[in-house]
Amino acid sequence: MPRTGRCGEGFVPGLLRRADSQGTASILNMASMASSEKGFPSRTAYGATKAAVIGLTKAIAADFVAQNLRCNALCPGTVDTPSLQGRITSAPDPVQAEKDFVARQPMGRLTTVDDLTPTIVHLLSDGGSFVTGQAVLVDGGVTI
Repeated sequence: MPRTGRCGEGFVPGLLRRADSQGTASILNMASMASSEKGFPSRTAYGATKAAVIGLTKAIAADFVAQNLRCNALCPGTVDTPSLQGRITSAPDPVQAEKDFVARQPMGRLTTVDDLTPTIVHLLSDGGSFVTGQAVLVDGGVTI
């Protein structure tokens, strides 16, 4: 049973049962490159909350590593999503807003879901069975 101050409510007991029966279980949290990894102007609250997700990830990993429950955080770059397109569309100059988003990407384009999928699969599969407590950046080089 989890000790006081340790995550143990909700879904964790089920994951621990899976780890016991199948040898491993995994949690993948969604964080961001805009976090403790890199600060961005006008993104204070967003960056602070995503940094907290990274801290939570590391704490869960530390609490449950001996029970084969892994926990990692995915930290994507600027992902081309409907939400981002909404931000671009609502900008005073949408064409320039999109150019500005792309311009800060060293690879010259926005991140796509297809860019993230292989890393997600790896971290949640047996291929990532020795990875825990990590903030994994998939950001096209923004943080280098």
